[in-house]
Amino acid sequence: MVAEKNPVIGEAYSRLRVMSEDEANRMIYEARLKAQRDEYSRIQGALLKDREEGRQEGREEGRQEGREEKLKIVRNLKNLGIPVEQIARATGLSIDELAAL
Repeated sequence: MVAEKNPVIGEAYSRLRVMSEDEANRMIYEARLKAQRDEYSRIQGALLKDREEGRQEGREEGRQEGREEKLKIVRNLKNLGIPVEQIARATGLSIDELAAL
């Protein structure tokens, strides 16, 4: 009755029952518990992998957006007639890179 009201005591009682069972039942219980833990671990690993892949995609998108923004700035500076040398110093790009744009 106390085990039904208190979840901690209920869990302890459940484990005590398992430990007191015969060896075959205890092995079945432990195998099932291990399988549950393995499945949980597999799912957590997959979630972490997906999260890291998402971060990687986000970083790449950010880099691409940065490149596009820098290209817009370079075009605007060229259209304003600013010398290529000054644009190179301002953007950190080489003159060859600017010529390629």
